[in-house]
Amino acid sequence: MSQAALLLALGSAVLHVLWNAAARQESGRLRFMWLLAGSSAVLALLLSVGLWREAAWPDLWPYLIATAVVHALYFTSLAAAYRTGELHWAYTLSRAGGVLLASLAALWLLGQTVRPLSWAAIALVLLGSVLVSGRPQRPRDLLRVAWIGLLIAAYTFIDSRGVQYAPPLLYIALLYTGATLLTAPFALRAEPGPGDRLAPIFGALSLASYLLLLYAYRLGPLAPTVAIRQTAPLFAAGLGYLRLRERPTPLAWAGTVLVVVGAILLA
Repeated sequence: MSQAALLLALGSAVLHVLWNAAARQESGRLRFMWLLAGSSAVLALLLSVGLWREAAWPDLWPYLIATAVVHALYFTSLAAAYRTGELHWAYTLSRAGGVLLASLAALWLLGQTVRPLSWAAIALVLLGSVLVSGRPQRPRDLLRVAWIGLLIAAYTFIDSRGVQYAPPLLYIALLYTGATLLTAPFALRAEPGPGDRLAPIFGALSLASYLLLLYAYRLGPLAPTVAIRQTAPLFAAGLGYLRLRERPTPLAWAGTVLVVVGAILLA
């Protein structure tokens, strides 16, 4: 894995945690999530002017349609998870499931080869993520984060292929636009809140996070890139402790060490 891909994936992880923390602080309100995604879409569309001719549209459209649907489900499901689950718990378990499924997809469907040491590192990242997750939750909460993990794996696989047919900035502009349009009928009926005015700021962070990840996909194999980004639970646990008054258990903090070790081995 190249140093550039490593740095892009780590930067993406930090920014991703920041906007997720904002969503958790807003108790997962769907209106806030929708405004965040919509702000990302508008900003990305403005920045991608002039890139439309660089897309291979006949090959790109199936990926755009698929990722828009998956991201619409992801945003609504994530909002529901943050209404009841703490940041470090809901974030970590859903990301761990996504990493596992995306890594398996890379191996079986894309034919990518991963060294035994890399698989061991991925296992450490996943084990550390589970430990960071802390106390058990209600069965329906576990099912919810498992569903989010499946959606993460789905859009990871789709986008790692779809971005080959368009510049990353244009690709993310179109996927966010599609997801925003699909969730609009539900979000417009949701209750507004005082935090909505800050949604564009976190929308910009979300855009930057995903843009960095898409560029990382272009520079490195899928499974290690996704696993490096899984260092995000370390930042989520820290931010949850400092900002959201969450208190991960000692076992959960120990899990962060495994996450960091796994990330170092993958690099």
